[in-house]
Amino acid sequence: MKETLPTTPVLKGDFLFKNKTGVLHLKFNGKKYLSWLYRAAALLVLLNIVAIVSKHFTSHPNAWGLIPQFELDRERNIPTYFSSFILLLSSLLLFIVSVLKKRRQGKYTWHWRLLAFIFLYMSVDESAGVHEMFIYPLRDTFALGGVLYFSWVIVGGMLVLGLGLYYLRFLFSLAPKLRLKLMLAGVVYVSGALGVELLGGYYADTYGLDNFTYAFITTIEETLEITGIMIFITALYIYLEQELSSLRFNIGSGEAGAGTGGSSYLKVVRQWRG
Repeated sequence: MKETLPTTPVLKGDFLFKNKTGVLHLKFNGKKYLSWLYRAAALLVLLNIVAIVSKHFTSHPNAWGLIPQFELDRERNIPTYFSSFILLLSSLLLFIVSVLKKRRQGKYTWHWRLLAFIFLYMSVDESAGVHEMFIYPLRDTFALGGVLYFSWVIVGGMLVLGLGLYYLRFLFSLAPKLRLKLMLAGVVYVSGALGVELLGGYYADTYGLDNFTYAFITTIEETLEITGIMIFITALYIYLEQELSSLRFNIGSGEAGAGTGGSSYLKVVRQWRG
């Protein structure tokens, strides 16, 4: 089934490329950008390893402020903003899926939309560190230590359990391949965000934060989180690619498109599968 969306005026000069008919055909190759994201993630993990080794085993623990910029466990640095970005990208892809489901009157449209908002919050939290505000009140009130030294994991674990139960029927409504990929992404992410965080809490409570072993534990934790998000993004992109056999943007002058009144126009043509 072929669908042409309504034409939308655009400013002249938004695009500088035209073919002989005055129409620009824009194709988006998402797999190419995904490969760059994977490379960026791998590079950040490698730079983190260089940073923590330099910090704990050389005479330049700060390196003129460069080392803190690449430590995965630090806040408000390059890895933090990268993680926030890929979470935001996940939210955007989820929102696109929810829009498609709504147009098709899908049964679980709200579940996709709620996931989009959850990942949007996670993106903000990654930069702002909102979850860490639970640590000191819970730790001081209940005298927590050991694996619960980073006591926000109590709240995080309850949320994960609640969402897991709520989304159980939704997961089993998905195609087997998509369900497996999303579950794998979730397991990898949660094993880092909560599982390794518990181990890190025990080690930090026993031996402190300023040592190489703890830095290595947090490297594993953050690497698992990034890997989980990347698996999630890849699964969503492949799903969207399968749902839409083609997505084409036609941009040209009013003479090339009917009903544009002589102005520039943007026409989106989608070819649905099935």
